[in-house]
Amino acid sequence: MDTILPPEPDGLSPDSRSESDTAPDERATKRTTDVLLETIAKVEGERISIGELIDGLGERAYGILMLLFALPTILPAPPGMSAVTGMPIVVFSLQLMVGHPHPWLPAFLRRRSILRTDLMGVLTKAEPWLRRVERITRPRFTHLVDGRMERFVGVVVFFLSIVLILPIFMGNIFPSIAIALIALALMERDGIALIAGYIAAVASTVIAFGFIALTIKIMLYAVHEFLGL
Repeated sequence: MDTILPPEPDGLSPDSRSESDTAPDERATKRTTDVLLETIAKVEGERISIGELIDGLGERAYGILMLLFALPTILPAPPGMSAVTGMPIVVFSLQLMVGHPHPWLPAFLRRRSILRTDLMGVLTKAEPWLRRVERITRPRFTHLVDGRMERFVGVVVFFLSIVLILPIFMGNIFPSIAIALIALALMERDGIALIAGYIAAVASTVIAFGFIALTIKIMLYAVHEFLGL
């Protein structure tokens, strides 16, 4: 007796279906570090522009760009470095505050470029740390990084970036760590990481203003001792 098989849905046989019908969006499942490395690898030439980074990173651009500009000052940096890296973070945080969907920069800033070797050098040093963090981050409590809450993230990062660019002794390290944690939370849509970033933001603010108070106290003491005022 012949067996009649039911027709394939939509008139397609299993062999005729494309992989795109069943395979998930690979980009959505990739970790942020992989997306960043692939974006850099796809750009031809010795230099990569900020515009090329923004275009290649898509919806993760805010978090990744803020992370990139925060990383150089997590370790003690040369004088003035925090002002250079902090200004782009100021611009990006303002755009987060107003709800702009993607980072925007004027054309002359989009054309600014850095050597691929320099960027890869920073990433090579940071990659082990980033991989360890990515192993414990994942999408959770996503309401903390969406909508209006994302705008509040912009407010916090804006304040931290202002502290970052101030000429405070050792004042760039702790705001940079807080910005990096918040950036990772945005990239991985992890509310727990965001809470950790907020805690680090409070701690870095206390430390920064503590250094300011100490500096003022030392200056007043020096004035009193040497000038007798």
